[in-house]
Amino acid sequence: ARFDTGTSDGESSFTDISGHWAESEIRRAAQLGWIQGDPDGRFRPNAPITRAETMTIINRVLNRLPEEKEDLLEGMKEWPDALPGAWYYLAVQEATNSHAYERKGEVYERWSALNVNPDWAQYQR
Repeated sequence: ARFDTGTSDGESSFTDISGHWAESEIRRAAQLGWIQGDPDGRFRPNAPITRAETMTIINRVLNRLPEEKEDLLEGMKEWPDALPGAWYYLAVQEATNSHAYERKGEVYERWSALNVNPDWAQYQR
């Protein structure tokens, strides 16, 4: 929640963060819509964070969210472990494809062109 200068002003619906060292930040991030937790009401603050969760949070913080698969473009890089229908599919596509976009309302975006992704392997030793 360091990207936000506000403070948490309410209770959290998470059932497992009371007394946690980051309780206030977790509540604030939830209020901002950056995190949602599990359907059963838990946040699991001590659980390892997955790549998909990380990409989802970063996309939400940066307000970079396609709403549906139709907002993406053919020819984008796709991943065998991120298939359409998975809760994280749109977040992974957003985070791993360089693209131009147009705003779709206040929250979402529609891709307008794919940019050339750098060959990152050339920078590795």
